[in-house]
Parts: sequence; structure tokens; C-alpha cells
Amino acid sequence: MKRTDATSLLLEEHRTTPSDGAAPAVVIAVGVRDIAEGLFRHDPPNPFEVEQAIDRVEDALAASGLRQAARGDLLTRNARLCAKLDLRANGDRRTRDEVEDSFQRLATVSLGHPAVSAGLPAGRDAAAGLLVLRECMHHLGFGGVRRAGD
Repeated sequence: MKRTDATSLLLEEHRTTPSDGAAPAVVIAVGVRDIAEGLFRHDPPNPFEVEQAIDRVEDALAASGLRQAARGDLLTRNARLCAKLDLRANGDRRTRDEVEDSFQRLATVSLGHPAVSAGLPAGRDAAAGLLVLRECMHHLGFGGVRRAGD
């Protein structure tokens, strides 16, 4: 993928597809359902499940051939992910650090600290989407995520 202002991120059941619209899309061979149903047995997931999911996404990212590079923002229409990140209106944006903060809250809840769960939508699908997004941003170099127009 070449550097563009924004890349669409399609989170599907069994694959994740970042696409800048210029080059053929690269498919990352792991999806939200793979994580939510295949690895997350608890809601919220426990620390072991989170670590397994991170490993699975990192392996899929490595196999995709995509490399770390300075990239713009990711665009998403995923309703659960937008709710988890409080992206209410088209164009609302969260930085990579803000996504990391949300993920760290999820990780803290998984360690048995429910007090930090306020404002985090429940559900394994939402947790899986956040984890996949976080890993894509971290390993591929995206600076933020924005809610895409409908």
C-alpha cells in the first residue's frame, strides 16, 4: 500500500482488509469473528485470551507482507468499533494513543478491574474489533482512525 491520507479498514468475520483505493487490497487473514468466537471465551476476555489474540493478529499481519511505514488515518464504518471508540459522527477521529488508551482499559478490565469498564461497550465482537484495530495501527504505522461516512 502506498502512503495516502486515509485507508479504509474493512473488519470482516474472517479477514481484515485495509485498502487505500489505489493498489489491490491486501487481505489480512484474521477477522473479528475469528477472535471473538475462536479465542475470546469470556466477556471481557481474560488476559490469556487477549495475549492469544494479539499473537494471532501479529502472525496474520506478518504473513500479509505489509510493513511498518508512516501512514495516514484508517477509516471505518464498523458500528461496534465506532461505539467502543465513541466515534459518533462522520469524521470523528481518535489518535493511535487514544486507541491504545481504550485498549489498555480493556486489558485492565480483563485483569479483573471492572471499575474502569464504564463507557466500554460490552461484547466480544467489540473487544475483538478494538484489538485488531490496535494491532493494525501499531504494526502498520497508522496515526489515527476516523469514522467513515455512510
